[in-house]
Amino acid sequence: MNSDRISELPDPLLTQILSHLPIIDSVKTSVLSKRWESLWLNVSTLYLNDRDITPPYKKLFASFIDSFLEHNFESRLQNLKIKYDECNINLFPISEWITTAVDLRGIQHLDVEIQNPMYVIDFTPTSVYKSKTLVSLKLRHVRVRNLVEVDVVSLPCLKVMCLENVCYGKEGDLCVEKLISGCPVLEDLDLVRKCNDLVKTLRVRSQSLKMFRLAFPCGMGGGTEYEVEIDAPGLEYMSFKDSQSDRIVVKNLSSLVKIDVDSEFNVKIGSSEDLTKSDTIRDFLTGVSSVRQMIISQPTLEILYRYSKLVPVAEFQRLYHLQAAFSSTSLQLLPAFLESCPNLRNLVLDFSVSTESEQISLTDVPRCLTSTLECVQINKLIMKEETGIKLVNYFLENAAVLKKLSVSFTDSPMADEDLDIYKELLTSIKRSRICQVFIS
Repeated sequence: MNSDRISELPDPLLTQILSHLPIIDSVKTSVLSKRWESLWLNVSTLYLNDRDITPPYKKLFASFIDSFLEHNFESRLQNLKIKYDECNINLFPISEWITTAVDLRGIQHLDVEIQNPMYVIDFTPTSVYKSKTLVSLKLRHVRVRNLVEVDVVSLPCLKVMCLENVCYGKEGDLCVEKLISGCPVLEDLDLVRKCNDLVKTLRVRSQSLKMFRLAFPCGMGGGTEYEVEIDAPGLEYMSFKDSQSDRIVVKNLSSLVKIDVDSEFNVKIGSSEDLTKSDTIRDFLTGVSSVRQMIISQPTLEILYRYSKLVPVAEFQRLYHLQAAFSSTSLQLLPAFLESCPNLRNLVLDFSVSTESEQISLTDVPRCLTSTLECVQINKLIMKEETGIKLVNYFLENAAVLKKLSVSFTDSPMADEDLDIYKELLTSIKRSRICQVFIS
């Protein structure tokens, strides 16, 4: 005899299960039996996606949501996630739902996204910026122009904030600064800026911030000068992918543990090197020089290579792990960059062969190779490619305390005969007797 094991579960566990379903599926369970009729009203997470609702039922769906938000106020709703198409914005009272969820239900997590935005609409009620319960706020492709009308932003519990392709209006500088400064316990901030962003000066000043990710891709237009200022003494991780800002100021980052840098510092293709840009690059590298782990992209290293004669690479005394993407043309910068990392222990190189042929001479031996470097991993080599072989031999010949060198190829898997051929090409005598070489 088959038993209904799900119905044997207690109500709190059933509502927890329903919380992981789209709301439309949770509502459907109300027809199962008398017991299930109102269970969906007690879920802690409300996920609304207007694409889940066919046009004939949109008004009925709206009444269901009204009923949900007006039900059982002593049972706190924790999460509200809304995705909607702008063409359907007038079909649902989005702003009213958010107001009820924030003001009356005291939600902790609010996530709103416009799908396929044709034009950006102001929908966020001003009460969101004074919530005493919000712990995370995520806004994507929305407008927050009414933030200017808020006298004081006060989000005393907010720890996580994501602002992705948000339209701030003409007073964008003030909006962003007011929003960040109004979050005294903010720990995690994710900013993805629009290519034609109206925030000319982005100021990120926070005593509590621990993780910060900034993405500002290159735009199609030109003429606008952007600035970014980062002052966060408690920051431990930063992802910096800003390629539009002309002026970059970073300070008080002594707590920084890890950084991921992918920026072209708004250097235009074909432009000549200038001292102003070199000062920006130097000041940025100096500002993050206390970091312990670094990931740096190939475009960033190409810019550093271009400016290497004007900009001495900052000293990274505490850096012990480096992951860098070098092309064969910028490989000449490698010894100088490693010289700035005197205590480096682990190095991961993502190697690529440039279409421009250039003679590479790796002769200088940085301090870390003779004293601290223990593990080297070189990825994306090409079998029998000369520059890659030189690179591997360079580490085998000069790394005095190297314990492990790993090499992988883009044309893997390798046949046994190819593996033997490559080993023959490695003519170096290993300086470190304990070094093991792994080829895959």
